[in-house]
Amino acid sequence: MVSAADKLRLEGLRIGEEKGLEKGERELFKKLIRGNFPQTNEEIIHLIDKVDIKKIEELSERISRIKNIQELESYLKQ
Repeated sequence: MVSAADKLRLEGLRIGEEKGLEKGERELFKKLIRGNFPQTNEEIIHLIDKVDIKKIEELSERISRIKNIQELESYLKQ
């Protein structure tokens, strides 16, 4: 039988793992953006850090079709 403490511990581990994966996705996306758009500024990085992770996943799939930094910024602000 799993105790209440064990359930809380497991939930904490799950949340921590999820947050770690999200952070990794964001960091990889920032590397891809900086590689494709060397002129990436801190405002873009800030937008990437605060936008929903689903948006990052969507944009990661479309990165090869994003033409310029302005288009990326527009997608991030949607």
